This record gives sequence, C-alpha cells and structure tokens, in this order.
Amino acid sequence: MGPPDVELLVTGLVYGFTFLVGIIGNGLIVYSVIQFRQMKSLSNVFLASLATADLILIICCVPVKFAQLFSYTWTFGKFLCKFVHYIQNLSAICSVYTLTAMSIERYYAIMYPVECRYICTMSQTKRIIFFTWFGSIILATPVLWIQILMEVGDENHRGYWCIRDWDNQLGWKIYELYMLSIILIIPSIIMSYSYAHICKRLWFLMHNRRSEFPLSLQQPTVYLDASTNKMSQVIRMLIVVVIIFVLCWTPILVINVLTAFGIMPTLNYGHLKAIKTTFHLFSYANSCVNPIIYGFMSRNFRASFGAALVKCLGCKKRHTNEITSII
Repeated sequence: MGPPDVELLVTGLVYGFTFLVGIIGNGLIVYSVIQFRQMKSLSNVFLASLATADLILIICCVPVKFAQLFSYTWTFGKFLCKFVHYIQNLSAICSVYTLTAMSIERYYAIMYPVECRYICTMSQTKRIIFFTWFGSIILATPVLWIQILMEVGDENHRGYWCIRDWDNQLGWKIYELYMLSIILIIPSIIMSYSYAHICKRLWFLMHNRRSEFPLSLQQPTVYLDASTNKMSQVIRMLIVVVIIFVLCWTPILVINVLTAFGIMPTLNYGHLKAIKTTFHLFSYANSCVNPIIYGFMSRNFRASFGAALVKCLGCKKRHTNEITSII
C-alpha cells in the first residue's frame, strides 16, 4: 500500500470516526436534555443547541466530504457545492456564538448573582438561542456568493472544482478576513474577557469563603464550598470546550486567509495538500469531541448518557430509574 493509499485510508477512518461518534454523542446530548427534567439547566440547554449545530454539520457535510475523497472532480453539482460550505459555516458560527452566549450567561451568574435570577431565565435562554440561530443563518450567507463551481479541463477530460471565486480577488480576501473575524477574533475577545473575570471571581470566593463565617457556622461554609466547586467544574468544562474549538478551527481559518492573500499557493499539491486536509479534518472533528469532554468532565452527563442508552436499548425500567436517580 503506497503513501496515497495510506493517506486515503487514514483520512477515511477519521471521517468515519467523526461521523459515528458525532451522531451518537451529540444525539445523546440532545436526547438527554429533552428527556430528563434534571438536565434542563440553562447551561445544558445551550449545550443542546451546540450539539444540534454539530449534528447538522456531521449529517450534511461529512458524508459529502468522505465521498469526495474518491474523486478528483466535484461530482455533486452546483447546489451541493454551495450548500455544503454554507452548512459548514452555519454550524461553525452557531457553535461559537452559542459558546459566547454561554460565557456571557456564566459571567452574569457569577458577577451579578442577584440580578441574574431575573435576567438569566429559561425563557430568556430560549430567546437567545433563537436569535443565535437566526443571526448565524444570515452571517453564513456570504459563502453563497464566493463559493463557485468551476469547469476545468477540455472536451476530452472535463471536470469540476468547488472552489472560492479566484477571479474575484478582492471579494475572496474580504470574505476570508470576515470569516476569521466572526468565528475566531470577535468571539475570542468576548469569551476571554468573560472567563478571565469569572476565574478571578471564583478564585476570590474560594480563598475567602471560610473567613466570611465564624467557626461555629461550618454547615453554611461546607454548603457554599460545594456550590462553588460545582460551579467551578462547569466553568472548567466550558473553558475546555472553547479551547478545543479554537484549536480545531484556527488552522483552517488562518490558512484560508494566507491562501487568499497569495502567501500560500492556491492549488493543493504535495505536503500542502496533506496539511490542508488535516486542518479540514480538525474543523470537522471538533463536532464529535464535545460529547467526549462532557463524558469525562460532567458526572451528570455521564449518568444521562447511560440512562439514555439503557432506555434506547429497551432495558428494564428499573435499571433506567436507577441511573436517572444519579443525575
């Protein structure tokens, strides 16, 4: 088996793993939040929205990208050329702004806990999710103009490439800078500000909690410590999700900008093709890692995943209730 075959096999395995884990993991998240009343917290509802965006990307884009591995030409027509890239952008934008909205919600919950009771409600969360999706649908539309289906070759060897509009150099540059800004730069600034202040506030609370109560009042101290630790666990999990998102999407966004400005070659060949393929795999793989993170870092999600699997597999109700009671 030569190097091209090995590269094709590895790429296909990664796409297959992403598809299976993404479908099962994100499906379990959405199902758990809908099915189990104990899982309907504000953060978990946001996470269900995030999982929905990941599911859309996996279902609509991964199979097409996988099939494209076996052809040197785009065989899916003009509509899918634009649609696949639109869904990819929609998912990325919706995911990052859902994470941004969660960071703002956590910021208000910790910095202004009294006011948050009246501002950060379930109805308000659902409105935020609606506007996040509505805004993402609009923000993703520029790709419909810049992504084109170009005919290549001659009458005997005709093919098609689904590419950016190379003839529109200015539009291409503006588009790539636009995507870098709305997916990476702007959300990163907002989330960095929110989580920096959150971590500072939690550090202050954890190091000054016991001094706020006399020695005779140990029970409130224990209770508040437990509450702070639980909140800290949620914040740590969300920060990890944000870091993974940035690590997965930064390479492809940066390389797209460098290509648009002529710093990197437009055509993919040699090691450059392998690098760009790897960066695309990173962006898609991000859609399957979040359920893994929740499973490792959240006991509630682990329990809900188990209860959901038990129920889906048709096991006895008694076993389902035992697992559900853990949540």
